Amino acid sequence: MAPVAAEEDDVPRLQEPLRTVRGRGNEQDSKGRSHCSRSPPASPSSKRAQGMKRRRKMTEADHSCEDGEEKVPEKMNEGEEEEEVSSALSSPLHMPLLPFKFSGYDSDGQEILEPPDMDIVDAYQQRREEFQEKRARQLSLPTLNSSKSLCLSDPKLLDIHEPAKKAVLGAAKFILGLSSSIGGKPLARCSGFLVDWDETRKKGIVMTTSDIICSKSSLDCWSGEVECCPNAEVYVHLLDDTTVEARLIYSQTHYNLALFEIALETPSELPTFSSRVDRAQHIFKLGRDENLYLRISHGRVLYSNPYLCDRHHYMYVSSAIPEFGLGGLVIDLKGKVVGMTGLIHAFIPSSVILKCLKLWHKFRCIPRPQLGVKLWAIKFLDLPHIEMILRKTHICDGLIVSEGSILEKLGVRIGDIIEYLNGERIYDTIQLEELLLELCEGHFDNGNGLNSTLEMAVILFHIRKGAQSIKKLTANVLENGEVVKRGVFFVAGPTCEEIPNLAPLGEDALREEGWAGDSHIPTADGASTSVPLDQVGPGDPQIPTAEETSTSRPLDQVEPGKNRLSEGNAVSLYSTGLMSRTCSVLHSLPLNLM
Repeated sequence: MAPVAAEEDDVPRLQEPLRTVRGRGNEQDSKGRSHCSRSPPASPSSKRAQGMKRRRKMTEADHSCEDGEEKVPEKMNEGEEEEEVSSALSSPLHMPLLPFKFSGYDSDGQEILEPPDMDIVDAYQQRREEFQEKRARQLSLPTLNSSKSLCLSDPKLLDIHEPAKKAVLGAAKFILGLSSSIGGKPLARCSGFLVDWDETRKKGIVMTTSDIICSKSSLDCWSGEVECCPNAEVYVHLLDDTTVEARLIYSQTHYNLALFEIALETPSELPTFSSRVDRAQHIFKLGRDENLYLRISHGRVLYSNPYLCDRHHYMYVSSAIPEFGLGGLVIDLKGKVVGMTGLIHAFIPSSVILKCLKLWHKFRCIPRPQLGVKLWAIKFLDLPHIEMILRKTHICDGLIVSEGSILEKLGVRIGDIIEYLNGERIYDTIQLEELLLELCEGHFDNGNGLNSTLEMAVILFHIRKGAQSIKKLTANVLENGEVVKRGVFFVAGPTCEEIPNLAPLGEDALREEGWAGDSHIPTADGASTSVPLDQVGPGDPQIPTAEETSTSRPLDQVEPGKNRLSEGNAVSLYSTGLMSRTCSVLHSLPLNLM
């Protein structure tokens, strides 16, 4: 109790100098007014002047308080350790101000203030920096560090604010931060969450996106150009501000999943997964930034097909993910996990994640049959499009083959509809992925493994034939990312040897191409003229005869600087069956491009 009594005795002695300083300030103020060359006018502006005097006195009192507070630590040096432990003894934060000197009034009754000396300005700058440093320390406290996310402040969320707040705070304890580097160079930063813990080994399993170890990315997930670095250094940032090294134990590039093992003495609570997520449902995407600050974004699940560059297992959201949100949790209003963020605008639903985790726990891999096609669900198309398909085919559910070439050898072409797979009706691509994972589980239970083949029965509707058929599909079971590339080729013009062998086009073929009627034939000067087909004869000067065509020189006899195809030969392409627009192109090509 002795220190407390001593502090109480010091209080009046500390306050006495403050009163003295205030008294001196008042005396100086009165002296300053007595030496003024002008007195304040007696007009109503004098009231304003009096108010300004009162404010000036208050400012001087604040400065005198600061001077008095600076003397406090000199008498309390013995209690510095207590001051560091508790903030009760620290002085309140005061903002420094420049002391301007009052020198009188102007003609309008406004105070005239003289600028302070440069020594005072320098001292002010120093005090200003000290003030800002202390203010920054205060704002770094958890109670004063305001939120960077304004997600729940959206007026559109007023009706769900309370359940959303409860759900987000309940799921926040599952979100961890992850960072990676290669050779000391930062690679990526994202979020993750704990999915398993071994009590005997004191090890935890953290799931995140494989982007954490991605060294080469691609806008097209089907291109096969994505590269991962399994030797990357990965660290997990726990919520107690500790960092542990993570070891990669599995990565699945097709589903964009990665599992890491970390040392964890006391596990946190594992998240609870929901079995399904519905379209138009409210969801919240959670992540951690570089300071372990919780990042939140809100959205609703869209009625959308997968983009051509994205995998089939993604569901899309009406808003982008928060910063560093890749690999973070997606929760519903009950706080249950409905997915993991895999793309900026999409997430992997919990139904797919649970089946992937089941396969990994059971077989230490996540296999998948590779179909070699890209698909669209009919039910997510525009209503006029759905109605047209229903009117033409009497089918309202199924998957449309949008791209792919592997199944063409079985008679499956772009535009055909996959209705059933192994006897089960298919409605969307998420259901398809779930079924493929279930088939892989049964396939492995029968003693098969990776790089094996899996036979499936597919019921198709051939849109060109208007008929239904059953196809036996044999797919390779792999764990790497499936590659589906669009077929491309480089266009090359026909050679002189190929031109005489081209079959002539009939009148029906020309009519289909829109060339039945007037034909645009190039002339000698490079222009074109319209000549009706029925008026083109062997004697036409613009159309050489077959004999003239056959006299063209071979390629090895073409003189430099001249076209390989003479003007007559270029026009004769029309008589051999090629369209006259091809003749115009060949006629205008120089030698080095021919």
